[in-house]
Amino acid sequence: MGTNARSRVTLLAALTAATLGVAGCSSDGGDAGSEGSSGDVVYRDADGECAAEPLEGIDYETASERIAYFEEASTGLPQTEPLPEPVDPSTTVAVLDNGSAVGSIIYAGIEQAAETAGVQLQRIDAGLDAQSVNTAVGSVVESAPDILISPAVDATFFQNHLEALEEAGTTVVYAGNSNAEQFGLLDSHSGRGASLVNGEVLAAAAITFTCGTSTEFVFYRVPEFSFSQVQLEAAEAYLEDTCPDCTLRVVDIPVATMDTTAGDAIVSDLQAHPETDFFITSADQMQIGLKAKQDLAGLDVPGMGQSSLPPNIEQIGSGLQAAGLAVDYNQYSWFMLDEGLRRHQGLEVEYGDWLPWVKAISRVITPATADEYPNGFVAYPGMADDFAALWGK
Repeated sequence: MGTNARSRVTLLAALTAATLGVAGCSSDGGDAGSEGSSGDVVYRDADGECAAEPLEGIDYETASERIAYFEEASTGLPQTEPLPEPVDPSTTVAVLDNGSAVGSIIYAGIEQAAETAGVQLQRIDAGLDAQSVNTAVGSVVESAPDILISPAVDATFFQNHLEALEEAGTTVVYAGNSNAEQFGLLDSHSGRGASLVNGEVLAAAAITFTCGTSTEFVFYRVPEFSFSQVQLEAAEAYLEDTCPDCTLRVVDIPVATMDTTAGDAIVSDLQAHPETDFFITSADQMQIGLKAKQDLAGLDVPGMGQSSLPPNIEQIGSGLQAAGLAVDYNQYSWFMLDEGLRRHQGLEVEYGDWLPWVKAISRVITPATADEYPNGFVAYPGMADDFAALWGK
């Protein structure tokens, strides 16, 4: 039976502190030959080696090649064509800021990019609820900027303004959302196409870090994030092709609990499902402090999530976490402005294969590479200089 047919959704209706019982000796999840919850799994060691052959029917080679590709550091930008014209200093750019911590990081990145490009930037406090977003975009329509960048602000809440923005000649860069096609917008960075790639990487990690010796995995989904569902769909499809006998359970972790009770919920789930050998998730911050909770519960189930934060990378370097899929939100911000400038100058932007674009801002961090990022993940240190050259600066 394939993954899609066998996936089981567990709703965490009440997230309370987990009862951590039966303390016992636990082995390091990253050591080759260490046993997971099923007793038969072999994990990849810190040097990336496996001490066992993959199970029959598991395409370990394909999965490990995908992970190896993402373990390599980025060496340049996928965009190599300079703008056809110098950037007009009167170019106006409005950015919708949803008020989240990540939103602040993104705006700071766009601010740096705008200074390099020499354009006029305006921050729009949009919030996340329907009324505040609609009001914010209404003010954008009145000012009619050349470019509107909407990172992780759902067009569902401002679709009534899209026609007016088009009539005003405003280029809309719609990033961080998986529903661009629904509104006739271009699927941009961290959208549906990119989320499909990220979901495949997470699924490939489950196979690779268990050396192809396990078929029991779980996906911790954040239901409030539309990209989390897209990643799940991609992970299921990837496992259907590379591990037809694999089971991918699905457990919802509400966004409001990610910094509070998410770790306890994960421990409770793993205790209830001792067959699970590896977990994947859209939000790696759930792993911060998780190893200590697992140790208290007598568990040793490693995992990998996307958007690893500095504490995640520190845990990886300390052997407290198997791996993480880090994302450089600063470079992501520069990509959004680059798209806006190109389309504003009349260029047709087509991403096609999202793999190199996702790779450009991401890396699978392991114990062998965690020490390279003591101050947080930077995908490509030469990014600013390269963009400046593309923009004629």
